[in-house]
Amino acid sequence: MKFVDERLNACGPIVSPQVSELFPIFVPETLGNNWRKIREHFENRTRVSVDMALRLVVGGSLRPIFNNQIRNASALSAKQVLEQQPAPELTTLKNGFRVVTEENGRETATVGVFIETGSRFETEANNGVAHFLERLIHRGTAKRTGAALTNELEQIGAKLQSRTGRNFTYFLVQSASGDVEKVVDILADVLRNSKLDAASVEEERKILLAELEESDNLYRDVCFNYLHSAAYQGTNLARSWLGTTDSIKKISAQQLKEWVEDNYKATRMVMTGVGGNVSQVSRLAEKYFGDLDNVYPRKVPDPDGIRFTGSEFLYRNDYIPNMHACIAVEGVGYGHHDALALQVASQFVGQWDVTHALTRTAPSRLVQKISHDHGLKYFENFNINYKDTGLWGIYYISDGKDLNETYGVMKSVQREWKHLASAISDDETAMARNQFRTNFFTKLESNTGRAKFYGREALYTDGVRSLVDMEDQISRIDHTTLREAISRHVYDRDIATAGVGHTEAFPPYTFLRYGMSWWRL
Repeated sequence: MKFVDERLNACGPIVSPQVSELFPIFVPETLGNNWRKIREHFENRTRVSVDMALRLVVGGSLRPIFNNQIRNASALSAKQVLEQQPAPELTTLKNGFRVVTEENGRETATVGVFIETGSRFETEANNGVAHFLERLIHRGTAKRTGAALTNELEQIGAKLQSRTGRNFTYFLVQSASGDVEKVVDILADVLRNSKLDAASVEEERKILLAELEESDNLYRDVCFNYLHSAAYQGTNLARSWLGTTDSIKKISAQQLKEWVEDNYKATRMVMTGVGGNVSQVSRLAEKYFGDLDNVYPRKVPDPDGIRFTGSEFLYRNDYIPNMHACIAVEGVGYGHHDALALQVASQFVGQWDVTHALTRTAPSRLVQKISHDHGLKYFENFNINYKDTGLWGIYYISDGKDLNETYGVMKSVQREWKHLASAISDDETAMARNQFRTNFFTKLESNTGRAKFYGREALYTDGVRSLVDMEDQISRIDHTTLREAISRHVYDRDIATAGVGHTEAFPPYTFLRYGMSWWRL
């Protein structure tokens, strides 16, 4: 037991449930009388993780048995905990306005409104109008000036945040639970009575043009915008929500008013409330949004058809220090049955940058192969889900000095994708699944995180999955599920590529496309 003691002393102050209560779940009879001594040894220690203890003392042929039993027990425990959490409630008003609430009794609350509007519904002429309007909403209304709005929020310790993307715009207010009604009143006022006078529009235009110029230095964002331009060329999804210099200069106050009239409709909006005292949000939504109509004075917003095109978009600029590269296949929509499997697959490939201490000794196979050479600075596998399409692929940064090195990165990545499609094991799947589970539920620990999740759920799926539902779906992902999902959506699929910076060394498109079907690289 001396060796075990030394290992346990390094575990730190991890307090677990009573070992005597949990051990009977795991103990295989093959340990015989030795188990009694091991059990007694650990029962006398109060600073020991059950999982760690079991993994330390069990080896050889018994390890797979224990790994499966420990994982199953942990998943069951997670499900039991989630079952004690309050479930979300979805309510639809008579006009089609949807409300999602989760009453958890906390002293704080987050209330938000999600609107199905963004660059996907824009044209070349008014590109950026949704983001323009989102920014103007912070400038006040006929009832509240911008200064009065800011002061009123500060008086109750609340914070208003907003964001526009390609598919939707959201407005969220975090506050004390006792101020929920005031928050709903503020949201209704800024969304329905926003001040769109010419002076405010011109002031905001100057700010947006300056930010648009500054965004050219955000190379990651630039690379992903180029990726969308290539992958969805000829469709509305190719456009950035920031707009262009020409379109921002031409957007008028009248266009902004028409955008509100055409897009801020009851059936295109979802209100979410998470926290304490949010059970009244449905009633408040009826009071403040119940008279919102679904009449379109011009035309119903059309998201346009989606078409993925295998193509390449390179922007060479040798003044940019490195080469930024994106390579992606068409993924799936948010509610697709393979969406979670592709998320777990992306988690397995992982991410790395030069500040990480581990290279050859890292737990990731891919990091072991490519982190110590190829001039690599950073990489991450990504999975972007829109309502009915998505992008799944790799983004990486290298010094861009040698074609053999930049192509070497992608050859290793494609080998890893091949491994996902044909050889990933149960243990590797469990590791990726648990990592994804941790990241996913960590984001949902706050009221704001859950409010964002429920808003997207309602907009993208017309329903709301509870946390127990999500745990069930994640737990059902096994190595077969991953292999089949990658085979359907990644193997031998066309790719869209984008590069920024030292693109002279960007891997040739034909080589990359060839590597998607013949993976003996």
